[in-house]
Amino acid sequence: MTATTRTLTTGRRRGILVALSLIAIVAVYAVSVALYALGGQVTDVDADEPEKWDVKLSVVPQSVDAVRDRVAVRIDVENPGPADNDYGLTETLGVLVSGADGDRMLEFGSSGVPSPVSVELVTDGVVEQWPFDSHTGVTTIIAYRLVDGEPQALRTWVTASGRVPGWSISAHEVDLGMQAEFDGVREDVDAMEITATRSGSTITFGIVLLGLMIVMPVLVLTVAIAVYRGRRRVEASFMSWMGAMLFATIPLRTFLPGSPPIGSWIDFLIVLWVIVGLIGGLAIYVAAWMRWSPAPDAPPEASVGVPLEERVDLGVVDAREGAARQG
Repeated sequence: MTATTRTLTTGRRRGILVALSLIAIVAVYAVSVALYALGGQVTDVDADEPEKWDVKLSVVPQSVDAVRDRVAVRIDVENPGPADNDYGLTETLGVLVSGADGDRMLEFGSSGVPSPVSVELVTDGVVEQWPFDSHTGVTTIIAYRLVDGEPQALRTWVTASGRVPGWSISAHEVDLGMQAEFDGVREDVDAMEITATRSGSTITFGIVLLGLMIVMPVLVLTVAIAVYRGRRRVEASFMSWMGAMLFATIPLRTFLPGSPPIGSWIDFLIVLWVIVGLIGGLAIYVAAWMRWSPAPDAPPEASVGVPLEERVDLGVVDAREGAARQG
């Protein structure tokens, strides 16, 4: 193979690598945008209308507090049933919410259109598993009205809808063996299980950002080792660049979506070792500077820390040294 053919082959391979890299970047970008556009939806698995119902309520998740294990929801009265006269409530409508943090007895006044009420549902999850953490809460919602001062349960149809950015929330019915009395007949009452997981866009964002953090110590160690072995010139300004890399780690850590708490698995598996790699690279570069940097009273031949013949081979001899050698 001639030198020209070898050059053409090398250039073709580089072109292919560049094209594949661009395609990969565009693909990751397109997937991230698509996941963001499709994520955040609240999925109601059991949205079919039951055979019998008196009151229809809608549960709309508003936010997820993964650290406190709480899901804030808004309860809307979509159809008050027997307590409605087309203009508003004719009597007080109560709603019993189990699994809530705080007041579990909600009341909608007997005059006017019922206003939405916000409550927080208690969930169970491990936020330290970010971004693959899952938070699940179970609640039973039953509407009732007062008849002669006594609460009378109403068959309640509960649906879930809405959108929470950064989260994928699903809701489905579960049987906990609970019963309530409707018109003198005891019937089973299903509970609603709400599960909140990170959306695909959040997971993709976090993985890409963590991958970029891993690249930083790789670059620093590559430069530091090359300089220490004498393959590149010692440049003191590179220490500032390495220090900037080190101080940029914590801001990148806090920029992760969802703000995972300190002590998550990513801190032990990635962030800690990124910092170790950056400090190790900085230490190697300082050792290289001590090894190759000339003393203040050193002759010009020691300006790079290696013999002149080796510096000529490495292509790092400056014009003044080249002129002196030719002379």
